[in-house]
Amino acid sequence: MATLRFLLKGNNNPSTIYARFRHGRNIDFIKSTTLVINPKYWNKPKGTVKQVAEFVDKKNLQNDLNALRTTILNSFNDHYSNGGIINSDWFSQTIKQHFNQDSKTDLNYLLDYAKYYKENLNSKVLVSGKTGVTANTLNRYKTIINKVKAFESKQKKRYTFENVDLRFYKDFKNYLLNVEKLSLNTVGRYINYIKTICIDAEKYGIKINRAVLSGEFRATKEKVNFITLSETEIQTIFEHDFSKTPYLENARNWLIVGVWTGARVSDLLQFTSNNINNGFIEYTAKKTDQKIILPLHPHIKEILLNNDNQFPREISAQRFNDYIKTVCKDAGLKQLVYGSKQKKIKKKVWRKTKGEYPKHELVSTHICRRSFATNHYGKLPTPVIMAVTGHTTERMFLNYVGKTAKDNANVLNDFWNVQEQKKQNKTPQLNVIKNQTA
Repeated sequence: MATLRFLLKGNNNPSTIYARFRHGRNIDFIKSTTLVINPKYWNKPKGTVKQVAEFVDKKNLQNDLNALRTTILNSFNDHYSNGGIINSDWFSQTIKQHFNQDSKTDLNYLLDYAKYYKENLNSKVLVSGKTGVTANTLNRYKTIINKVKAFESKQKKRYTFENVDLRFYKDFKNYLLNVEKLSLNTVGRYINYIKTICIDAEKYGIKINRAVLSGEFRATKEKVNFITLSETEIQTIFEHDFSKTPYLENARNWLIVGVWTGARVSDLLQFTSNNINNGFIEYTAKKTDQKIILPLHPHIKEILLNNDNQFPREISAQRFNDYIKTVCKDAGLKQLVYGSKQKKIKKKVWRKTKGEYPKHELVSTHICRRSFATNHYGKLPTPVIMAVTGHTTERMFLNYVGKTAKDNANVLNDFWNVQEQKKQNKTPQLNVIKNQTA
């Protein structure tokens, strides 16, 4: 008698649900259904989804499993009664056809699994307990899939996970650097995506090349020369008269709000009067879901006062990015500085090119957040700044503001010099002698 049972392998969250089909002594197949679940919602003895209130998708997932069961058993009855071959390929194809998956998909291949991995990111349960990822994360994996596809096309080869070795690492890295003309940091990010996909595949029983876990299969890095606005420059921009160009005045005001809040542009440009509470700005960061509270800087207070207690007019991130370059140019930030600027290298392809450029040309929306962090570093306790920027570790924060061990040593040296100077300038204590009275 044919039987079908669903099961999990391991306790990873999420875990893939497998289907086990048995018939007689010689037929015993186990295949992934591609459906996933948090193990705490799985009834192991019964091989079903626990119907508990806290799992909102319980009915849908169980219905999917029930429908798959019906498809498999009906397919078996049709094949078996007509003398068809019942083997592992039949079982695998039946599952794929049920979910309308491409019959050519083979998850042992890097590109196929990368697509599968991306498609399931929206159901991925993160460490925080939140389900799903941001649109930016999905776009990043879409990009790496396209890079792998282009690389395989150039190599005229499809790579299985066992092919992802140090030779792959070298060839893929050289392709991204020399053909795609990407920076070392961007290449390093793509290398890390490849490692993430490989590690995930291994969790679900796919054999990978162990070289991907070695120290040699590492991300490339280079020091980033980022641009910030000093407090003097911020004051200059704040005082500059943009009254004849209202759209630049509006962008300037958003820039000022940004450098004194350290908010990401995705949060910054969404500020309204509803975010103000008793002299504080309160908001929840979209990227990290962190609640952030900070006082109103005097510059922000003045902008609100001159605008009926409202934040500047709504503006898109792209226009804000474009306009603040002109804002900084009109305010006189034209000195040559070293940095990276987007340049067109061929049709529809832009890449960052290093060199010396007028400072205003290197200004982008991210200057708000970096300026806040760098201008307050060393003046406020680092945890206070991190509470505003949303960095979860001091290491991440120091890397963000570009501080090195030498920078920290200089801060300590300056502190000791100030303390020593206070000792040397200490006023001698005078004893008051009471005059005698006649």
